[in-house]
Amino acid sequence: MDAFQMLGLPRRLDLSEEELRSAFREAGKRLHPDAGGSEADFAKLQEAFGLLSSPSRRLKHWLALQEIAGDERGSISPGIMDLFGEVGTVLQRGDSLSRKRAEARSALARAMLESETQSCREEVERMIAIVDGKIAEQTAAFTNFDPGTLASEVAWTTVRDLAFLEKWRAKLRECFSGLV
Repeated sequence: MDAFQMLGLPRRLDLSEEELRSAFREAGKRLHPDAGGSEADFAKLQEAFGLLSSPSRRLKHWLALQEIAGDERGSISPGIMDLFGEVGTVLQRGDSLSRKRAEARSALARAMLESETQSCREEVERMIAIVDGKIAEQTAAFTNFDPGTLASEVAWTTVRDLAFLEKWRAKLRECFSGLV
């Protein structure tokens, strides 16, 4: 399946969320079962939207369509690896605090944890912003990705970096919601 074609989009990496949503709505008007389309076609459309909504999956799909082979497994960039320790520390603190809050049996015990909880929420929010910034840096480079001159290793390292960053962002958001 060509997810770009399915959504009626050109095969380019630098797609905004609004472009993706708009393309999904337009294609959905044709393919939704209530509009005369089939459930199978609409499911494929949803799959295409999900694929292109994730920068790492979009890049991986684009590389496959361009027949640029590479390895999904392997190392990530040193800058992303450095961030790993920070993300891990914040997640551990958030998980530990969530357990403390769940074990608190009285309103007083929960109230005594509120200051620490607020501090942890701020730390998680700060780390989410850092991870979002790294994702933005990585996706900004998409405009330089030309199938004719792109080094395979650079592209696949970017796939791996983005996959880690997206996973960390999801875990951080989950951690934050557990602290609310």
